[in-house]
Amino acid sequence: MDFGLNWRGQQLLGSHKTIRGLLTGTLMALLVHQTQVLLAQHYSALENLAIAPAFYQTWWLGAWLGFTALLGDALKSLIKRQLHIEPGKPWLPWDKIDWILGCLVGCMFLLPISVAFALTAIVCGLILSSAGRIIGYWLKINDDWL
Repeated sequence: MDFGLNWRGQQLLGSHKTIRGLLTGTLMALLVHQTQVLLAQHYSALENLAIAPAFYQTWWLGAWLGFTALLGDALKSLIKRQLHIEPGKPWLPWDKIDWILGCLVGCMFLLPISVAFALTAIVCGLILSSAGRIIGYWLKINDDWL
């Protein structure tokens, strides 16, 4: 994503951040969001439950949230490079919440975000991210549980 550019003697983002990854991640977020919308519509019709307003069901919302999550991760990578932290090395808690912070900033362009909502998102995201990493370690997908 950084096209090999350097800043202060360090590569901006590193080789792990690619345009292909940004596009694929954004597309996957769009697909997951649309799947959630379809499931919500299906189950609300069966059980007469209220579903989210039409704004939350727009196709581009999932893409936007995925894109901003990946931009949050890229910004964290830029900072890590400037602090001389090697790629793949843990940088807690930022490795766990970078994507959440990116989404929250992206949401602020669309909706008013309360402090309570932001804190809840950060705590839930931290828990889910940590749980995913631990499960990946148990399944031998990740080299460490951090």
